[in-house]
Amino acid sequence: MLEVAGDLHLHSCLSPCADITMLPGEVTGRLAARGIRVASLTDHNAACNVPAFQRAFRRSGILLVPGIEATTMEEVHLLCYFETMDVLWKFSRRLLASYPRIVNDPERFGYQLVCNERDEFVGQFPFLLSVASLLSLEELRGLVEQLGGVVVPSHLDRRFGLLYQLGMVTPDMEFPTYEIAHKVNIERIASQLPGHPQFVSNSDAHNLDSISPPRYVLEIEELTVHEVLMALRHENGRGARLL
Repeated sequence: MLEVAGDLHLHSCLSPCADITMLPGEVTGRLAARGIRVASLTDHNAACNVPAFQRAFRRSGILLVPGIEATTMEEVHLLCYFETMDVLWKFSRRLLASYPRIVNDPERFGYQLVCNERDEFVGQFPFLLSVASLLSLEELRGLVEQLGGVVVPSHLDRRFGLLYQLGMVTPDMEFPTYEIAHKVNIERIASQLPGHPQFVSNSDAHNLDSISPPRYVLEIEELTVHEVLMALRHENGRGARLL
């Protein structure tokens, strides 16, 4: 069994709350220096920059897991991961169709920049990405799983986390894996969750300096997206272990 360091929650210059220096080459260099071998670009509610990051990651031997951070109508953030880029695009189109079309004001809400693998800006996403969809938590999870993807609730222990937003996690909302922002809170959080979940702790980096050393490893048989999704489902002996 391989133990591979991961960071499956990163934002690029597309996310209005992220720094414009979050570009493929810059992010790849930081990840490689920290020994991260599996990563996911999870911008808010859009996937326009994933192809550029995938190409940059590939040059440095980093496996990219196609992903996105979606916002439910309850304003809960969910990390959504898929096996292929084609499936990510299918989900992204369905997700964007559920969002109100509010034209972004970059001076007020932040720039939403589309880039290429050479760290060049090639456009801007026109509609505001920091708004809630009209899909409920149950509907959004169902859509992801229907497409063969995996949902990991984002940063349970802070704003927009499932536990923070709703106050509780009932058995019908049970997930195999949850993301926590701070390992120090893990015992308190685990006591409020149904079942026996596992945890990951990603950097959730919005700027280059926030890309942290590994906080967990994925226990997988080989370095593939399929194996990573199995680890996040905590099935067939695969899983995640906090460091």
